[in-house]
Amino acid sequence: MFENGDLILRYLERLGVRCVFGVPGGSIEPFYNALARSQRRGGIRAITARHETGAALMAEGYARETGTLGVCCATAGPGATNLITGVASAYADGIPMLVITAQTSLEKFGQGSLQETSCTGINTVEMFARCTRYNTLVSHSAQLEPKLLQAISQSFSNTPGPVHLSIPIDVMRLPVPENLDTGNLRAFTNHSVAPSQTCLQALLKEVAETDRVTVVIGEGAASALSELMALIEARHWKFVATPRAKGLVDHFHPLFRGIFGFAGHESAAEALKVNQAERVIAVGTGLDEVSTAGWDPTAILSDRLIHLSPHPEHLTRSNMARLVILGSPELMLKPFAEMLANDPQRTPSVAHIEDDGLPADVSYDDRGKCDMQPGAIKPQALVTHLARSCPAGTRVALDSGTSFLWGIHYWNVSRPHNLPAAACLVHLGIGFATMGWAIGASVGIAAANPKQPVVCVTGDGSYLMAGQEITTALQENLNLLMIVLNDSSLGMVRHGQSLGGGESIAHDLPDINYARIAEAMGIESYRVESTEQLLALDLMAIFTRPGPCLLDIRIDRDELPPMGSRMKVLTGATP
Repeated sequence: MFENGDLILRYLERLGVRCVFGVPGGSIEPFYNALARSQRRGGIRAITARHETGAALMAEGYARETGTLGVCCATAGPGATNLITGVASAYADGIPMLVITAQTSLEKFGQGSLQETSCTGINTVEMFARCTRYNTLVSHSAQLEPKLLQAISQSFSNTPGPVHLSIPIDVMRLPVPENLDTGNLRAFTNHSVAPSQTCLQALLKEVAETDRVTVVIGEGAASALSELMALIEARHWKFVATPRAKGLVDHFHPLFRGIFGFAGHESAAEALKVNQAERVIAVGTGLDEVSTAGWDPTAILSDRLIHLSPHPEHLTRSNMARLVILGSPELMLKPFAEMLANDPQRTPSVAHIEDDGLPADVSYDDRGKCDMQPGAIKPQALVTHLARSCPAGTRVALDSGTSFLWGIHYWNVSRPHNLPAAACLVHLGIGFATMGWAIGASVGIAAANPKQPVVCVTGDGSYLMAGQEITTALQENLNLLMIVLNDSSLGMVRHGQSLGGGESIAHDLPDINYARIAEAMGIESYRVESTEQLLALDLMAIFTRPGPCLLDIRIDRDELPPMGSRMKVLTGATP
């Protein structure tokens, strides 16, 4: 038996996809039948989430780690609508993802079928229209292959993101010839755009004539990191990273000045000011609120800006820039890198560390609180300790709320020398900022790369929303350490109300022992209420054991997270 579901999986195999995340149901059953046939022959397999939003977030994590397509699926009706928040998250951060949802039988459209979401009722195709790059109903079997190829092309384009195919049950189960000559995928992937020669000449002139430069590394610079660092080190330029690019750079590099933007460092802001930077070269960043510290005009957003990006939408926000170039950063920077690769004047990338073990040239809001002190656990010290304790190459997902505030500011990345330049060690779902994002995404990251440990830092509010997805990690025996920052509150809401002069309302949560919940699920877990208990944990042993582990860590809830730029936006204050 070979059906349309098998045809989809054949294409996905050619793209290197190894698993599909989803929740089964009646109308999606033919696709799961194809997945069962695939699993029996050692091909793509199904990983079952506990909620469809979790499935979409897992697919996003998988795509981030592998660099290929993340795939999720859901049945008709609430299965499809439950996916939308996770799909919107991938859309906001430009993550390539194929979303497959079911429809009831075509001949029953408009007849009131169970979970019907056709164009005559609760129209799910219409719902996905604003959070996908390509979105269509496959109404005939002959449409499936060309529409699948169009979807893949759009997902990997220069404006990457999720794409959606809505497929009725009768179309999905239709047989097709197994010896079908499937199309060539080369036309649908690898859309690198070469920059114009005029722009490259202008860039060369700017680079040659300017000494005081600060480079802003964004997530879109991943493919060009080797070339970019060669240029930075040869010219002794300072560099900073946006929050999304935090995991792409070594924080102990002697030219690194920290994270600029949301929850960033004052040293990064200083490095971008006019007295330190005649030019600011921003590579692969969208210049949104998160990456510009709330659109601060004294830093990136000025006529000193040179903006390089492969993403056309990124460049629409740099109308004040001195020079704007659309194209692959790798192709833009390769000529410079080849010229500078063996430059004897290159700054050696020897780690620059202070006596306290922190990067010497990065400022912190509360540097003294990064040290472990007896008694209550300070989140600054906790995050610093965890970053030091993780094995080399550990992947980290930081959840929405105070989790990503503490993590952006205090989690220091030391990149192993043998790590591929494009590999990202820290992930944030910060475009849509979905609570519980890191829980699902960390499962997807761990499924994509079972050889590396994965850490998820989440809050108790997010865990109450999506914590059940840890049982997927248990079922798959994934090496995942779940850190729950437990302060019995929606911490970012509580602190935001206080800092902004608002009413203190609706932020308290009950005092829950999350370790006991995890234990009831069959997951190794520990309740940690003091610094002494934290230091007594053998974290290396936890990382080397198979399966997930949960740490329920009671933190000092009165410590203020670094959320200054966010408060300026919320209160309307000028930078």
